[in-house]
Amino acid sequence: MTRRLGGPWWNPRAAPRPGGAGERRGRRRTENVRRVENARLTRLEKGARAGGAAARRRRGLSPRAAAIAAAPAVCAAVVAAAAAAAGGEASGARAAAAAGEARMVFVGDTGTGDGRARRVRDAIRDTVAAAGASHLFLLGDNVYDDGEAEHIAPRFLDVYRPVMDLGVTIHAALGNHDVGRCDGTARRPVPRGASAYVPSRRCPAAAHLATPEFGYVDGARYYAVPAPDAGSPLVEVFVLDSNTLGADQNRLEDGGDDAQLAWLDRALRESAARWRVVAMHHPIHSPSRRRFWIFGRRGPDRRLRAQLEPRFVEGGVDVVFQGHQHLYARLRPQRGIRYVVTGAGSRPPDAFDPDERTWPRADRGRFNHFVYVRATADRFEYCVIDDERAVRDGGWFAAGDAADTAFPAGACPALR
Repeated sequence: MTRRLGGPWWNPRAAPRPGGAGERRGRRRTENVRRVENARLTRLEKGARAGGAAARRRRGLSPRAAAIAAAPAVCAAVVAAAAAAAGGEASGARAAAAAGEARMVFVGDTGTGDGRARRVRDAIRDTVAAAGASHLFLLGDNVYDDGEAEHIAPRFLDVYRPVMDLGVTIHAALGNHDVGRCDGTARRPVPRGASAYVPSRRCPAAAHLATPEFGYVDGARYYAVPAPDAGSPLVEVFVLDSNTLGADQNRLEDGGDDAQLAWLDRALRESAARWRVVAMHHPIHSPSRRRFWIFGRRGPDRRLRAQLEPRFVEGGVDVVFQGHQHLYARLRPQRGIRYVVTGAGSRPPDAFDPDERTWPRADRGRFNHFVYVRATADRFEYCVIDDERAVRDGGWFAAGDAADTAFPAGACPALR
């Protein structure tokens, strides 16, 4: 079993120090994890519809990818797609190229580069190898703690290279930690590129926007991505820089990036996509969370909501994926729009405070995860998958639906 990476001394998942009782405890913990994992794989394999675990291993899948493929909700076609990807016959992007659909991943706050980040990455990699995806969208805080240019390689490139090697194209939004040491420009209109932030040795914005793997289109802070890339898009994702909007952590003294708002109005108006999706860092609809008993409370940015929500409604936005909160939350439709908080891509997760707008969960969203999406002309499907490959939430909706239709607990038909 691969040894877990990194983590502070109090992290029970951190690798034990070599030698002595700590190493012996670490070996016992490893054996316990292996036994639990083997039992879980055995249960999943009983529901497989095509081939056994041995056949899947011969095709080149990892045991955990095999577990996903063996779930009862996943058909035999997934196994074939995964085998082709593992054998070099198809990339993750090619596997998602079936006519009339788009597959993509959304995940936020991934930038620690530690063991948690890599476990989420591994779950994404195995899921994409099994089911395919053309794009992965990072929702900000892509490099902790302050976006330092020297950390882009170890905390992003090195971590997500195995996903990119499957043919997946990454596109990122800037988070507050990515530009935390930057000052906003006084220029008006605010430039679309890195000069929106005052150039300095402390500010890494230019390095982020110039890193091709981050996928900032033409080096812009905000941009649109159609999927599929050619022809009439089924999905169009509008990536925003919320650091120059709203109030809570705005990098501009007057808080007004009117040029970005004008671009968004125009881009939504001109979009021909069946599904219009927004990806950004700061949430405008989310539950509150407390990291401690009464301290560390964080909720939605209401000024940002006042700026963006009318535009989303007018522009026909269907879904908004948001980060910043280190948890998972799915809100009831707000003025016809779905809002998802998915900001637990690497940091220790928090729990949300229940409210009437958020779908209740016994775990209160406290787990590391990502969101997998499959969109067709008539359905938008999603699954929330944690860092142990378990499906924690999922469902689908059609245009105009007042509520989502849930998938069976623990199943993800979107992976078929």
